[in-house]
Amino acid sequence: MKTGSQVLRLGKKHRWLILLLLVLSILVGYLARMSVSIALPFVSQDYGWTTAEKGTLGGILMGIFLVSYGFSNIFFSPFIDIYGPKKMLTIALATWSGALVLGAYFGQIYWVFLLSRVLLGLGQGVLFPCASKVTGAWFSPEERGRANSLYMSGGPIGVMLAPLIMTPIILGTSWEMSFYFVAALGFALALPVFLLIEGTPSDEYPKEKRSSPDIKGDLKELISDRQFQLLLFGFTALTTVWWGMSLWIPTYLVEARGLPIDEMSFGASFPYVGAILGMYLGSWISDKTGQRRWIIILALLMNAALLFALTILEIQSLTVAIILLFFAFFGGQMAPPLCFTVLQSKVSGKTLGSATGIMNGLGNGIGVLGPITVGLVVAFTGSYDLGLLSLALISILGILLFYRYEG
Repeated sequence: MKTGSQVLRLGKKHRWLILLLLVLSILVGYLARMSVSIALPFVSQDYGWTTAEKGTLGGILMGIFLVSYGFSNIFFSPFIDIYGPKKMLTIALATWSGALVLGAYFGQIYWVFLLSRVLLGLGQGVLFPCASKVTGAWFSPEERGRANSLYMSGGPIGVMLAPLIMTPIILGTSWEMSFYFVAALGFALALPVFLLIEGTPSDEYPKEKRSSPDIKGDLKELISDRQFQLLLFGFTALTTVWWGMSLWIPTYLVEARGLPIDEMSFGASFPYVGAILGMYLGSWISDKTGQRRWIIILALLMNAALLFALTILEIQSLTVAIILLFFAFFGGQMAPPLCFTVLQSKVSGKTLGSATGIMNGLGNGIGVLGPITVGLVVAFTGSYDLGLLSLALISILGILLFYRYEG
């Protein structure tokens, strides 16, 4: 019988191929998520929406995804622990790719378009739990930070690439063709995922299966654990700040900082480069030192300090403001991969898919309060700076939560 460390050395080259497939899955998943955001001006033109209808009906199209996404994270992730990440990720790719085809083909029927967004969220809800389950099995504790940061970086990379890939397709053909293109990427990726991804490094590695998903039991056991509660709410603070910053930064730069519209693509994308670099550096340092909690605290502190500097010091230079946002994204995104790494050390392999789904589902579901909070502050005060300042205060709350965490 081989030991855990011996098993982890089996198929060393294969595991990096598996990690590449996880990166590509998340990248394509984010292209799919961004599809409506990129196509909305053209969709609304086809429907003949007024500005008010674009805000309400278009907002529902974008927001309904998060509802089904959170539901799927919590209630479908236990099936990863039963049937394995290979099958669940393959089904997920096929589901969300099919949802894009449905939305494109029946795009002129609003309720069907809306249904396609629901299916998209249901398909993508197991994406990060699958990736966490795989990396938790294939990578040793000293490598998991870097492995988590690599596959999670597919998210911001996808956000940056979405307008660069989809806009030319829309302008050259139609918004429907951009949906078909991303769907084709998903379907094409499903085959190598099914053939090459394994949940464990070897058939000799012990596999734990349950006969049925004990959703209620998993929820009760995890949520009653005080340390998991601190990790969950700390992660929620991170996602709240992330959603608040990422969804409001383009408007902030244009409305509050005077960024020309034709330069918005670069100005709004540049901070995401910082996010990717932050993921890599923070995870590399954490794997070398093992000080994951303190790096998370440092990341939140850096994020809060830079947002305070940006809003309170009344910096006038647009270039300086973008640079500060670059480092704010850098600091803020050092932390999320480490939360997954901490969870992988805290939870047994047999329930890791369920635990990741609960943390990611609740964290991102509640995290929608980030953009809502910024919007309310801007509405009541007329100040975008105060809106971003509210996110700095949420970062401080996250610091307090992780300071009390003992894992």
